[in-house]
Amino acid sequence: MQIVFDHVTKRFREGSIGLEKVSFEIQKGEFVFIVGESGAGKSTLLKLLTKRDDVTSGDIYVGDQSVRRLTRKKIPYFRRQFGIMDKEVGLLEHMDLYQNVELALIATEQPEAVRRPKVMRILKLMGLAGKEDHLPIEVSIGERARAMLARAIVTDPAILVLDEPTANLDPGLAWDIMTLVEKINRAGVTVLVVSHSEDLVNVMKKRVFTLVAGALVSDEKKGRYDPKAMDIFAYRKVMEERHGAGHGFRRPVDKKSFLGSR
Repeated sequence: MQIVFDHVTKRFREGSIGLEKVSFEIQKGEFVFIVGESGAGKSTLLKLLTKRDDVTSGDIYVGDQSVRRLTRKKIPYFRRQFGIMDKEVGLLEHMDLYQNVELALIATEQPEAVRRPKVMRILKLMGLAGKEDHLPIEVSIGERARAMLARAIVTDPAILVLDEPTANLDPGLAWDIMTLVEKINRAGVTVLVVSHSEDLVNVMKKRVFTLVAGALVSDEKKGRYDPKAMDIFAYRKVMEERHGAGHGFRRPVDKKSFLGSR
C-alpha cells in the first residue's frame, strides 16, 4: 500500500516544530529505516502516519485515503491496516503472552473462534511456542520484544510501524528481531522502522530517511546510517534555511501522477 507525505508540517502548541514540509513516497512492500538524533521528528512522523496525532499543514495519503480528512468514526478502522510496535506501549504485566497478543485481535473485533489459532501461529513464528502462558516478567528481554512484535503482526497488517524495536537489546537479540521483521517484509508487508542502531542500518542496506530538526535531509536507497548527515553542521544548515528563504531538503511529490491514479 502506497504511502505519501505531501509537504507535511507539524507544529506543537508551545511553538516547537516536529516536522516541516516533509515530502516522500513509499511504495507497497518497501522497507524504510528512519534515523536521526533525539527530537529530530522520527516518532512524530510515525504518529502522524497512524493518525495518533494531526498534521498542522500538508497531507498524508495511505493508498487512496487522505489521513487528514479522516473522520473520528473512521480512525479505528483506518488503523487496522497498521501493526504498531511502540517503545512507549509495552506488554501488560498482569497478562500472559497469549493474552497480550490476543488483545490486538480483540481490539480489531476478530471472532473468538479465529483468535486462538492466529495467536498460536504467530507465537510459533516468533519462537515463543510453549511460552504462551508465561507472564512478561517470566521471560527474557528478547522474548518480550518478540511478543511485542507478535502483537503487532497478528492482525496481518499491510503496514508495519516499529519505533525502536531493538532498544535495550544486545546486538545478537537485535539482529534476531530484525531478521524476523525482514521475513515479514518479504511477505509483502510495508515496513517503517525508527532506529538508532548504526550497525543494523548499515548491514541491512535498506532505504534510509535521515531527519534533522524536523527536516528530511536525506533519502537514500540501500542507504547507510551517516552521522555526518545529522551532525551540528547539518542542524545549523537546517536552522539557517528555516529562518531564511528556504525550507531545507524536501522531495517533491508528483501530485499529478499520484492523484491522477486515485
